[in-house]
Amino acid sequence: MRREHDVIIYGATLAGIMAAVRLRLHGYSSLVLEPTGHVGGVVAGGLVKTDAPNIIEALGGLTLSRFFERIGRHYGKDGAAFLFEPKVAELVAWQLLTDAEAEVLVRQRIHGPGEVEVRGGRIRAVRTGDGEWRRARFFIDASYEGDLMAAAGVPYTFGREPSSRYGEPLAGFLPVQAYRRRSFRPNNLYPVGPVPDGKPGDGDDKVQAYNFRGVLSRNPDRMPFPKPDGYDPALYTYLGQLLEQRGVPGVSSIVTHTAELPNGKYQTNQALYFGFDLPGASWAYPDGGWKQREEVIAEQVRWHQGMLFWLANDPSLPPSFREDARTFGLPPDEFTDSPYGHGFPHALYIREGRRMLGAAVLTQHDLLKPNNTKATAVCCWKYGMDCHIVQYYPEGDDTVVGEGTLSGTEHNPPVDLYQVPAESLFPAEGGVENIAVAVCVSASHVGCLSLRMEPAYGMLGEACGELAAQSLQSGQPVQRYRYPELADALRRHGSVLTLPQLS
Repeated sequence: MRREHDVIIYGATLAGIMAAVRLRLHGYSSLVLEPTGHVGGVVAGGLVKTDAPNIIEALGGLTLSRFFERIGRHYGKDGAAFLFEPKVAELVAWQLLTDAEAEVLVRQRIHGPGEVEVRGGRIRAVRTGDGEWRRARFFIDASYEGDLMAAAGVPYTFGREPSSRYGEPLAGFLPVQAYRRRSFRPNNLYPVGPVPDGKPGDGDDKVQAYNFRGVLSRNPDRMPFPKPDGYDPALYTYLGQLLEQRGVPGVSSIVTHTAELPNGKYQTNQALYFGFDLPGASWAYPDGGWKQREEVIAEQVRWHQGMLFWLANDPSLPPSFREDARTFGLPPDEFTDSPYGHGFPHALYIREGRRMLGAAVLTQHDLLKPNNTKATAVCCWKYGMDCHIVQYYPEGDDTVVGEGTLSGTEHNPPVDLYQVPAESLFPAEGGVENIAVAVCVSASHVGCLSLRMEPAYGMLGEACGELAAQSLQSGQPVQRYRYPELADALRRHGSVLTLPQLS
C-alpha cells in the first residue's frame, strides 16, 4: 500500500470521484479518503432524483458522459439518466474510481488540525484511521463537511451572512418571505422552536433543513416500515393536522407524482409543509465534531423512520390512508448494510455545510445579470435559489411560521444562466497553496443555494482535478494557475464553459 500519492482527495462524493478521473487522465495517482462506508456521496445514498440545470446544455464534461450517461446505459438508455436506483449510482461510482486507478479508504474521518500536517503554507500529509500519515503534493476537499479544509486552516464560514455583508437582498433572517400556515393548536409543539429575536437581514449560524432522501418500494418483496427505538407518535401531531386540512387520501398521492424510479421504486423528499425535512435539527452539523454530527443524524433517523411507521400504522389516520401507506415499504435490494437499518438510506442529505472564504466569493449578485459572466469560468449553471425551511416558530394563536425560504411560495427565486469562476475553488493569495475545494466552495449562503446541486458539484470536482494537475505540472501554488491552459484542459473532455445565452 502506497504511503504517498500525487493527490489526496477527501470525500468520495460525485465531486471527489470526478476529480480522481480527471487526474488519472493526466497520469496522476489519487488516494480517496471517504468519511462514511460508501462511495458516491448522497447520490448513492438516496438522492436519486437529480436536480439537473434549468438549461440542460450547461451540464457537460465527464460528469455527464461518464456518470449520468453510464447510468443511462445501465438501463439500456441512449443518453443520461436523472432518475435511477441508489445501488446503480454506487455501482457506477465504484466503476469510475476503478477507472481512475484510485486507492480508496472508507470510514476515514478528519477530526481536527492534529490529523493534517501543514508546513510553509502547504499541506504535507493527512493521518488516516490506522494512525498512518499519508503524504501528497496536492489535496482536494470534496466532502460535504469541509473537514480537510478547516483542519488545514483555510478560512471558512457557515450559516447565513447578514444582508449587509455582500449587499444581498435575500441574505440573513427573512421573516417577510417566510411561509405562514394556520390552524395549528397549540402552535409550539416539536419541531416548532422559539420566536427568533433577530431583525430582518441579520445573520446567524442557522442552516436549512436536512433530510434523508428515502427510497420506497411497491414491489411484493418490500419490507414493512420498522418501528424505531424511541418512537413517539405525538411528534407527528402537526403532520396529522395538515393531512386532515388538505384532505390527503394516502401516501401514494404524496409520493408517486414526485419521482418514480426504475423497478417500482419512488423517491421521497420534504413532501408537505411538515414532512421529512426537520428544520432546526441541522444547525449543529456544519461546524460540529463528529460526535455532534452523529447526534444530528440519529435525530433525523428517528424522525424519518418514525414518520414512515406513523403513516402506515397510527390509529388517528383513516383506515384507507393506512392501507394505502402499507402498499409501500423499504426496498430489500437497497442499502443492505446501512448503519440505520436494511433498506434505509446510509447518507443524510447535507444541503448546506461549511463554505470556504476563498479567492472569490460567489454571491447573489453573481447569479444575475450583469454579473453572471466571468473571465475564468470553470462551468455554467442555472438553477433557482433553493433554500428549504431553516426554522419553525409560532406566531399568534394558531400560526406556524416556516422561515428561511427566499420567496414565501412553492417556487424558488430564479437566476440567470451564470458562470462559476475558478477563484471560488481555492484560498486567496497567501493562503494554503495546494488545496482546491469542490463542494464547500467559496460562496455566500444565498450564492450556494443555486449551486448546491450534485451535477454542479461533479463539474466543480472536475475543475479541482484540473487545477491540481496544473499545479503539479508547474510546481506553482494553485493561486498562480494559468486560465487558458485550465480552460483548454476542461474543454478537452466536454466541459461547457460558455453558452450562447450568456452573450
